[in-house]
Amino acid sequence: MSEADRMDARARRWPPLWLPLLLLVSLTGCERDDAATAPASGPPDAVVMAVTAYAGAAPAFVAVAQGHFEREGLAVTVQRHLSGKEALDAVLQGKADVATVADLPIALAAAKGQPLSILATLSTQNDQAVVGRTDLGVWTPDALRGKRIGVTAGTSADFALDVLLVRQRLSRADVRVVDRKPRDLPDALAAGEVDAIATWEPYVADARRRVGDRAAVFSSGGIYESTFNLASSRRFALQRGETVRRLLAGLLRAEQLLARDPAACESIVAQALDKSPEEVRPLLARSRFSLALEQHLLVVLEDQGRWAMKNELVQAARPPNFLDAVYLDGLAAVKPRAVTIIH
Repeated sequence: MSEADRMDARARRWPPLWLPLLLLVSLTGCERDDAATAPASGPPDAVVMAVTAYAGAAPAFVAVAQGHFEREGLAVTVQRHLSGKEALDAVLQGKADVATVADLPIALAAAKGQPLSILATLSTQNDQAVVGRTDLGVWTPDALRGKRIGVTAGTSADFALDVLLVRQRLSRADVRVVDRKPRDLPDALAAGEVDAIATWEPYVADARRRVGDRAAVFSSGGIYESTFNLASSRRFALQRGETVRRLLAGLLRAEQLLARDPAACESIVAQALDKSPEEVRPLLARSRFSLALEQHLLVVLEDQGRWAMKNELVQAARPPNFLDAVYLDGLAAVKPRAVTIIH
């Protein structure tokens, strides 16, 4: 039975006294707290979720810890990775079903012709930054010319670095880029192996602690905001649409708890990130948690596709149609007003 049929059946059972309330809910656009998912029957549906220790993935951590996926009839196994790029690679290699991942790895994979699907944006962040060492001559962004900059290739920080360089009328040819794993970047900066690093939280805060008053931080605020998304292979989205819907329903419950009682979620996210609740609090404050599929996401992906081609990160004659990399039906069934992509 479709969602429309179920709502029609309930409307016939409920007494007329409820009709004004239903009209008010529909006019205000409120989503149902139970995410409109019927109780699951039969054995749990097994799902492997590849995640990274990042505050933007908080809805996934909360959904697991609070049993929201279990209530949706899912048995979710969490697979941990160092970056969203690695998590997405696990999906594309068939080692995981879904991944939490930033926008750039998605753009690169789609531009390479990988058959993937974006199921929803989980959060939006303004936490990308370049951290330089003043004792190594990095006082201002324009002082990056000729400097060694550590960054994790193929991640959103890689794109954010180029955006920042362009703002300073610099290019990749004007700096020396050093590829490092995300967790190794603060150590590389502290050891003087690089003069600056381009990364995201919590590694920005880690680097500032390691370097102390020698740190100069240049935020990407006003230049680039990254999104953190839930993605799968195209086959998974098309063949397991009901599983996708239940995953998103569980994440919607987590989103509602993050909005209603963020303090209750701090310890959950802190454990996932191996941080203290005090360290996690500002990280959560920098994120906007809202399941969505917005037109702006396609605009960003298209910009990143062109950037990747220009820097020869992918070999393609032109950027792909990123609309083909979006699966709309799952979120449309759970949170329809959050789907604003033109299709």
